[in-house]
Amino acid sequence: MKIHPLITTTDALTELCERLAKSEFVAVDTEFMRENTYWPELCLVQIGNNEEAAAVDPMAPGIDLKPLLDLMCDNEDVLKV
Repeated sequence: MKIHPLITTTDALTELCERLAKSEFVAVDTEFMRENTYWPELCLVQIGNNEEAAAVDPMAPGIDLKPLLDLMCDNEDVLKV
């Protein structure tokens, strides 16, 4: 299994999501932080399939999570676990 370095750019996230969109399934784990706010803030997304895994930093400056949201919400062909 290929483990990617921490994903901190939209380009790297887009490439990962394009590959994962061809999978039968993706496994997802999220971590939230609630130190300075009343509402929890998404601070880490771990995502992968049987071939590769990656951690995404959603708090990285300038990162756009739309590729991840498209994979999770709009792609009904991929089972989310």
